[in-house]
Amino acid sequence: MSKAPAQTLPKAVYAPSEYVKFGEGASKHFGFTKHVAIAMTLGVGLGLVWKTWHWNEKRYIAQYYADMSRREAREENARQVTP
Repeated sequence: MSKAPAQTLPKAVYAPSEYVKFGEGASKHFGFTKHVAIAMTLGVGLGLVWKTWHWNEKRYIAQYYADMSRREAREENARQVTP
């Protein structure tokens, strides 16, 4: 064996030796309450959009059947009047 000091090779992966501490790096700008507020706002907003669309669809369907019954009544009256 050689008495020469062992040469260390350069590291292939430069990984931090410990986890990132709270308040450093990506976690520095993380606000739990901010994220919860954003999620709630988006949820309520999209829920209102969905409900509004649903109410309008129900109104269109009800209007269609109301118009159809009026038209059928009109046609029935026209058939009874003309002999």
